[in-house]
Amino acid sequence: MRVHYQDFMIFFTFLLFWVSIQFGQIIEDSIAYAIVLSIGIIHGSNDFTILKKQQTNTKSFLKSTGFYLFLIIMCIVSYVAIPFASFVFFILLSSYHFGEQHLEGKVFGSKLLKSILYMAYGMLIFSLIFIENLSDVDVIMQNLTGYIIPNEWINIMFIASLSLLIVLFTFLFTRKIKPKIHIVRELFYILLLFLVFKTSSLILGFAIYFVLWHSIPSILDQTKFLSGDYSFKTILEYLKTAFVYWLISILGLVIAYYFLDESLFNSIIFIVLFAVTAPHVWVMNRMKQ
Repeated sequence: MRVHYQDFMIFFTFLLFWVSIQFGQIIEDSIAYAIVLSIGIIHGSNDFTILKKQQTNTKSFLKSTGFYLFLIIMCIVSYVAIPFASFVFFILLSSYHFGEQHLEGKVFGSKLLKSILYMAYGMLIFSLIFIENLSDVDVIMQNLTGYIIPNEWINIMFIASLSLLIVLFTFLFTRKIKPKIHIVRELFYILLLFLVFKTSSLILGFAIYFVLWHSIPSILDQTKFLSGDYSFKTILEYLKTAFVYWLISILGLVIAYYFLDESLFNSIIFIVLFAVTAPHVWVMNRMKQ
């Protein structure tokens, strides 16, 4: 099924790449919001189910749930206190999370080495998105934090992440345990994503990676962890379990959209996204270990 999903991923990436060329930003962003608010949110809606399966008794589950909620509170407090630093931390955390999902099981070595690889891969993805949408990124940063990320930082992030990946993969390929990764295929993936980011709007470009390249593979991994395998039946069970959490999230967003002005709504969206990303990354890291 994993092989079949790769074909699915490539097909729909090319399809949305074509959409980004043929249609304007309104259509692009509408598609982006639709897939993020559906699949994107669903992929993080079973955290508590996964936490429960990881624990041996009710006491340990309550303890883990308490830590999960503590991380949410800390994220909210940090954004209120230092929004710019919180945004930068969110990018770094998401970079690690993207890299872990894409490279986990493909690279071997110490935990530190793999963590650096995960971070470098995710930072490369973000830097490609940012480089192709600098003006839009500046507007979002100004609205959320009152500051902008200097263009030099983004260029440095791109050069540093690409250099790290080249150096570390070269190192791994010289060792006895080589990574289970096809370099030509990965280079093709990066080139395809670069073209997508270049032609699409910021929102659609991010949504394509977040949903097709991250969320759906994560759902497959979570389903396998919860049910032992992924099939139509087990994925349907996953979706049923996640539905309540997803519905609560959507209702909350709809209420916030109608009762808050645009700038405050954008800030609330980021706070929620930041607050749930940190504990979600923690749960996924525990699950993969």
